[in-house]
Amino acid sequence: MVVRRLEDFEELRPEQGSSIGSIDMFQLWRLRIGLWLIICVISASLSQADAESLYGTAADPFEVERVGLTREWIIQLPFDSDRYRLNQIDTAQWMVIAQSEDGIVHAVRSSDGNAPEVNGPLPGTLLWSAPLGLPKAPLHSAGIDRDLVTINRDMNTFGIDSRTGFVFWKRRLPAPPSAGSLPVGDWVYVPLWDKTVYRLPVNPYRRPSDSDGEAGADSQTSSSNKLSLDPVRIKAHGFVEQQPSRFGEGVLWCTDHGRLTAIEPAEEGWERHEFFLHDNPNGPVLVSGTVVFAATEKGELARFEDATRGLRLTWRYLLETSLHPNMPRPQIMLKNETLLVSLGAEGIAAHNAHNGERLWKTSLQGRFLACIGGHLWCYDIMNRITAIRLIDGKQDAWLCPGPFTIPVTNRSSERIILASPRGLLASLRPRVVASEQSSIQPSTSSSNTSNEETFSENPQPSTEKVEKTEGEKPAPRGKDEPFNFFGN
Repeated sequence: MVVRRLEDFEELRPEQGSSIGSIDMFQLWRLRIGLWLIICVISASLSQADAESLYGTAADPFEVERVGLTREWIIQLPFDSDRYRLNQIDTAQWMVIAQSEDGIVHAVRSSDGNAPEVNGPLPGTLLWSAPLGLPKAPLHSAGIDRDLVTINRDMNTFGIDSRTGFVFWKRRLPAPPSAGSLPVGDWVYVPLWDKTVYRLPVNPYRRPSDSDGEAGADSQTSSSNKLSLDPVRIKAHGFVEQQPSRFGEGVLWCTDHGRLTAIEPAEEGWERHEFFLHDNPNGPVLVSGTVVFAATEKGELARFEDATRGLRLTWRYLLETSLHPNMPRPQIMLKNETLLVSLGAEGIAAHNAHNGERLWKTSLQGRFLACIGGHLWCYDIMNRITAIRLIDGKQDAWLCPGPFTIPVTNRSSERIILASPRGLLASLRPRVVASEQSSIQPSTSSSNTSNEETFSENPQPSTEKVEKTEGEKPAPRGKDEPFNFFGN
């Protein structure tokens, strides 16, 4: 019988433990190397997928060239796209304003077809990003002017320098805003929930005597000018649910019950003109110069012009369809003398803007994006970007939107602005940029139409080049009398 001591077994244990430990460490290193290889492969595949995500979409340069367009620029906006999304995009001839849900406002330089400014930012350049308010706050349309951008956030209105993004001023509102604000001339107009429109000065720090005073003005006039920079609440006589529009040198808004109100400068003070649609408006009104187009819930399309004693009805046309309140609001877009109207489930119709005559109708349903050349581009219900010929309404070309699923309506220039919820913006322009058309004017002759395009009796597109005046600042007015006619 062999008896082995306990020490013999204890001597063997370290040797067995060391071999097992070395094997475990070797397997652990193999596992770590394998995990690193898997991570590298996944990261490489993700970056390759991001690089190829635009292939075959509306931002693919080859696909865009196929339909006669060119990708002008593309940019990724800087914000936390994993937690928040891009929500509101507004366009102007020289700028695109995008608002994300995290409370940041972004400005991107755009092009209107003219040559870029000398030593100025190129189209597609991110001009600035300004944080305003709290995340997830309700967003309204931005008011864009050459020198100022106005943003409504919570109970405040911000005036931002359009070139630098510096917050020039901040104003506390007496009531929550009901729609986006709009800067016009020396004033900013903000619709409020209490059925009023709040008027603010564009520059609250300027001295009234510097811009409003005149030589030989009496003391009473100068004293009234000193009070002209105070905010004024204008009674709208209804709820204003859409952003006001520029109407000549004044402003125009429409209430939810169909009351059109135009505020225009006069020789002494201001003039207020009103017109009743006799029905609720069905969607935003379209203002071009001093011509107004509006659609009603009963299916009527009307045109109004500025007259001596207020707005004058030019024509009415029955659209042969009426939309229910829960259906998508129709859109109106103007291209030369062709007025395009979306009819919801009925499709899209085109009318002669001069007399209202129906030109054509198509069954395609979609949201308007832009008019480029002889085509209307829209985002249809089949999730395609479709081009419709303005001459007969036939579908002519298609593009796959890809990640650009936010429809952006651009009435300022012949550009298609593409936007994705994760902050990717792109611009498509025609290969040969056509000359920009100025806003239409009333069919009646006037004394100040030397630099403006007017309708002709023959509804054919005009081939004359019109002198551009959009970039010029309006001449300062000599007097600015306080309001005393707003229903107080």
